[in-house]
Amino acid sequence: MQSTLRRSDNLTEIQREALATAASEAERTVQLLKDLLDLARADSGRMHFQFESLVLNDLVEEVAAMTRQYSDRPIQIESAREIICIKADINRLKQILLNLIDNAVKYSDNGHPIALKLDKQNNRGIIQVCDRGVGIPLSQQTRIFERFYRVDEARLRSGGTGLGLSIVKTLVEGMGGSISVRSQLSRGSTFTISFPLI
Repeated sequence: MQSTLRRSDNLTEIQREALATAASEAERTVQLLKDLLDLARADSGRMHFQFESLVLNDLVEEVAAMTRQYSDRPIQIESAREIICIKADINRLKQILLNLIDNAVKYSDNGHPIALKLDKQNNRGIIQVCDRGVGIPLSQQTRIFERFYRVDEARLRSGGTGLGLSIVKTLVEGMGGSISVRSQLSRGSTFTISFPLI
């Protein structure tokens, strides 16, 4: 479908729209299957991680650059001057950050930047993904990491499956880290992940 869309000179506008919709739905289905496969692996103890030493400062810069390629949203980085090193699976950590940034973009206004904050506290490397979006009601903040849980109708309309944050939590904890959220309605959310320093 994507190949046909790229060579769409002989298609009508209606055909192009139909193909674009079908391609988008196919992509969403593939992502859902990948998420379900990840969760099934985690449940059966078969999720494997390729641990390596990495510099969080460099990784955050790389993820911000990747995000800027597919979103016109400003990404601000607030990073400690010192080098912060942890042991993690670099690809899984990128997946975690991209998922959190994608959520921040979805649920906040275009005019507001997304902030990535990097620091270290109590022998842990800390990454925060902050937005100034719609926020999450306090009563629902404890449930957002549950599978298939979505906060409200706005999130249903966004096309999510309710698996993204469950996957994020599974991956973070599988690598020995922790994740939490702090949020206020109409003021935004901050997701904080932390890993032991090396």
